[in-house]
Amino acid sequence: MFKRSDQARQFGVTSIENIFITEYLPAASGEQIKVYLYGLYQSQNGADNFGVAELAAALSLEEGQVLASLRYWERRRLVERVKDDPPTHVFHHLGQRFMTGQDQLSGDEHYIMFSEAVNTQLGSRRKLRESDISMAYEWVEELQLPQEVVLMLLNHFADTRGAHFSFKSAQTTAVMMKEENITTTDEAEQYFSHSKKTHAGARGVLAEFNMRRLPTEPELALYRKWTEQWGFDKDAILLACQETVAANNPSFSYLNGILERLKNQLPSKEGSSVKKHLKQEGEDAALIREVLQELGKPGISPFTVLAAYNELRKDHSHEMILLAAKSVRSRGGMFEDLLPRLQSWRNMNLTDHKKVVAHLRSLKQYEALMYTVFEQSGQEGRAGENDLMMLTGWLEDGHSEALITEAARQARSARQKLQYINKVLANWKKEGIKTVDAAQKAPAPAAQGRGKKVAFQDYDQGQQNAGQGYAGLDVLKEARELDGQ
Repeated sequence: MFKRSDQARQFGVTSIENIFITEYLPAASGEQIKVYLYGLYQSQNGADNFGVAELAAALSLEEGQVLASLRYWERRRLVERVKDDPPTHVFHHLGQRFMTGQDQLSGDEHYIMFSEAVNTQLGSRRKLRESDISMAYEWVEELQLPQEVVLMLLNHFADTRGAHFSFKSAQTTAVMMKEENITTTDEAEQYFSHSKKTHAGARGVLAEFNMRRLPTEPELALYRKWTEQWGFDKDAILLACQETVAANNPSFSYLNGILERLKNQLPSKEGSSVKKHLKQEGEDAALIREVLQELGKPGISPFTVLAAYNELRKDHSHEMILLAAKSVRSRGGMFEDLLPRLQSWRNMNLTDHKKVVAHLRSLKQYEALMYTVFEQSGQEGRAGENDLMMLTGWLEDGHSEALITEAARQARSARQKLQYINKVLANWKKEGIKTVDAAQKAPAPAAQGRGKKVAFQDYDQGQQNAGQGYAGLDVLKEARELDGQ
């Protein structure tokens, strides 16, 4: 409840002494000034039933904020709490309190001693505001932190954040200390020692990023997660920083992704284990770059396909994977197309790179005929491995080169030319047609149905776009290189 002081009777206006503006207002926060002025207004109008709850609602503040502001003015001896249930405050005449020495200088000795201690500790490094000291004193009164612990907290922030740190940011740490039950100077010293390691580690990361600034609170929180929750040591984190060199804008978030990947892969999070793992990843990445280069996809990060590459390596050599990359590239293939190609070779008992090279070399002899098929049918691009395998299937079915060429001519208006040729030849085989004259008289095949399926035929029928062809793969040269010739 708020009551009027006998000296503060008025009607129609709220009286505010100039002393308040000149002596008290500069050091107070906006919130504290709002509470004082509204409380003064209510007291001068005799609002006996207007209490803390009503004041908080009128100013859109929490009741705790109102009580904290009132305690600030109590320490300045401008407001006096004369009753606790319900809370009742009397607003005194400022001039009288100031002139008679009844303001803060003559009372609240604990606050005065605390203020002197803070000024002794920090006053030489920054100009302290009364509102800052009042906020810190709230940690003593409200959070029940020992005064010595609060002074250690302020000194810690001055050392780690610089003398002009924000008291509001320090308040967050004060609340954390309360939650962790830090009640002695020994416990506080251990807490701050650990915190200093976090700050030093985070600054080390920023140095690796070539950033000359202090770490932010979110960055400190990430560093604490890496060390306290994930178990990485400082050396491991700095080693992981080296993996961010490919990023245009290295950041704690980017590094967090790297460390999360390492966390899921490594049982040990020490620097030595991380160094060994990153070295192996670097060697694997070099091999993957070779594969991506053969695919014609050099811009893809090797780490995005690292897991897939390691799966391929369980059953296939790097040389086989390179050959598969060259093969699928002719039809614009992607990394995920490597496994089907490798499996197709395995199904053909092509289990090592020399056998594959020999297989590809054997297909080389059919390039001239396949070129004629492309020319006669109007198929664009160059023949790939699948195309040549399809051609060998037609020859194995007993079709002559002349008959295959005739089928190609009849496929000129077809959209999927090679598939159409395949259907035509399958139909001629069924009808026993073996000459060009007979083929020219035969009706066109139905739209549905398929002929004989040969190796690779299912693999890339959807990749019939024009592109780099099989002719771009110099198999003879590759065979000589692989054989050491």
